[in-house]
Amino acid sequence: MTRVGKREYLDWAGDRECGTEDRALEVARQIGISNVNSQNDARQMNDECRRQNNANNSSSSPEPEPEPFVDSGPTFVGSNADGEGLTAAEFDLYANQQMASIYGAQAQQLQDSVNGTSLAIQNLENEANALSEASATGRTVYSEDAASWRTDISTKRQQEWTMYDSAMDYKASVDSQKIKGEYDVNLREIMNAGNRDVAKIQGEYSTANTTIKGMYDLAGEQVRGAASRDVAQRNKEASMVGSFLGGFWS
Repeated sequence: MTRVGKREYLDWAGDRECGTEDRALEVARQIGISNVNSQNDARQMNDECRRQNNANNSSSSPEPEPEPFVDSGPTFVGSNADGEGLTAAEFDLYANQQMASIYGAQAQQLQDSVNGTSLAIQNLENEANALSEASATGRTVYSEDAASWRTDISTKRQQEWTMYDSAMDYKASVDSQKIKGEYDVNLREIMNAGNRDVAKIQGEYSTANTTIKGMYDLAGEQVRGAASRDVAQRNKEASMVGSFLGGFWS
């Protein structure tokens, strides 16, 4: 019995030299092909049909009587994965089973993909949450460290400023007293020098005044003495003139 592994090769031979699929299948049986399953099988059937056609056309004998119809079994419309021929009903069942298997495999693959994606997303969310918590912890620690650092710096700067302010106040007080002491000494020296200069000037003025007064007194006495002598001389001369005239007139 000849089986049809792949229907398309039987169809190919039947559409050419063999004329029908039934004749192609019969020729395959005649030439010993047990399973029509390849292009080579189809070529052999087609070549045999051509040979038979040529032989029939060249023969002058009357056409032979057609062979009686013999049921050669069911007509296969396809084959399964093992190459076994399948009738139309078997092929439909086989096709439905294959499609169901394909759909099931696709559905499982899709579900596996969804599960894998969900797991990956969950892992990413877990990692993101862990990073967020780590970042929050880091920010808190950094903030506390920064606050402590600012407090330490502020305290140190306040201490330094207090010490500097105290030092400046002390220096200002010392400098003020030092300047005041130097000023008092200088002022006292200036005042003493001024008093000495005033006393000296007063002494010099008094001496000069006394000298000038003596000179004026001396000059005045000299003028008065000269005037007195002149007056006495004039009086003397007047008396002499008077006496002389008196004697002349008497």
